[in-house]
Amino acid sequence: MTAEFFVCTVDRPGMIVRLERTRRGWRQVDVASAAGVTQAEVSALERGQQVIPAARSRIFRVLELDIQEI
Repeated sequence: MTAEFFVCTVDRPGMIVRLERTRRGWRQVDVASAAGVTQAEVSALERGQQVIPAARSRIFRVLELDIQEI
């Protein structure tokens, strides 16, 4: 089994987070638990709101995303 790792440059990383989360069949609470953040932080990121950089990085890492924001 090979791990997929996506690299994207986007202006709306929350959209990519939501797409990847739903592709995996995960709920926001599943991502939050795996990343060690709150469900509210996952929700805020997906809605394009400000999230502290450490939480954002943890969410990206759990979903195996390398997102470079523009």
